[in-house]
Amino acid sequence: MSSRRYDNPPPYHDSSSEADPLIGPRKPYRRYRSPIVYVALIVLFIIAIMAVKFSTSLSNDPLDPDVRDRIRKDWDIELRQHQKEVLERIDTQKRWRLEDNERINLREQWGTEVEKHDREVEDRLRRDEEHKSHMHEQWEREVEEHKKEVEDRLRRDEEHKSHMHEQWEREVEEHKKEVEELRRREEQDRIILREKWHREVEEHDREVEERRKHEEEERLRLNMFWTDLASHTCTTYATREYTARLVNVPSYYNRRVEACMATPVKIHGIEYMPKWCEDHGPNDVIGHWEVDQHEPDCASYWIRYKNLGCISPGSGQRRIEHYLEHLPSGADWKEFCATTPASFLGMHFMGSEFCFQNKGGTYGHWVFDDESCK
Repeated sequence: MSSRRYDNPPPYHDSSSEADPLIGPRKPYRRYRSPIVYVALIVLFIIAIMAVKFSTSLSNDPLDPDVRDRIRKDWDIELRQHQKEVLERIDTQKRWRLEDNERINLREQWGTEVEKHDREVEDRLRRDEEHKSHMHEQWEREVEEHKKEVEDRLRRDEEHKSHMHEQWEREVEEHKKEVEELRRREEQDRIILREKWHREVEEHDREVEERRKHEEEERLRLNMFWTDLASHTCTTYATREYTARLVNVPSYYNRRVEACMATPVKIHGIEYMPKWCEDHGPNDVIGHWEVDQHEPDCASYWIRYKNLGCISPGSGQRRIEHYLEHLPSGADWKEFCATTPASFLGMHFMGSEFCFQNKGGTYGHWVFDDESCK
């Protein structure tokens, strides 16, 4: 911030003083000073100046021994310093002369090396030019030789291709003839084998039919029939096992199992052939049946549909859980879980994919692809 300067102060008026109304009018005061005081001050100032000059003149007087000793010491210091500077200047001049000599030697050496280098460059360029010329001539000869070799190779390849093509055509014709002959012989062999197989099949069928008729006639003649028909536990979904004993089987009859497998039994008004037979003797031939019709006590079913959600984020698969209801007593829960059909979300399954038991109950899990889980 710039200060404001007043070259001409405003006029002073006694009537405008701020102290007038408070203290009233007063007479101007003027202090008296004597001229003797001023003269005394001037005299003291002059005496002080003269004392300072006198003391200085005394300290620089050449006739004073102390001053002379001090001057001599200063001269000795200046002399030693001057000698030192002279020696340093001499050393510097020697170093400069040495450096000049070295520069001269280096310049002469550099000139010699330049001339040598120029001669070497010229020799190298001359040799390179000769080598290039030689290499160019050699390259031209090699190119010509390569062209000849390529032309000869192409000619030989063409002749070889032509020869191989003719040979291949002959081999193809021979192969076609061999294939046609082989096909003709194979077709004849197939026709012969087919006729032989038909004859064997017809003969086998005729023998089987004759044996069946013979066994049926013998079974009817012996009047074999089933007795002690009994139902057992459920084996799988909607399927129960039945057993019966075949009677009127002579002791000399050695085809008891065949007779068992050929004798039907009526269950729920429907005739069934045995699934398998056990021969424990003439009067102890047991037949086994697995009936999968009209067995409501063996029909389990799924309840308590539960959507367990996605297997994991981004897996693209969903898990569903069901509870298996109406499991027959004593039945294999794993078998019924795996064979009891289920339908949900427009899909049909012949059984559960994963089975487990929890607190005495049987549960099934299904895992299937679901786009909403991706």
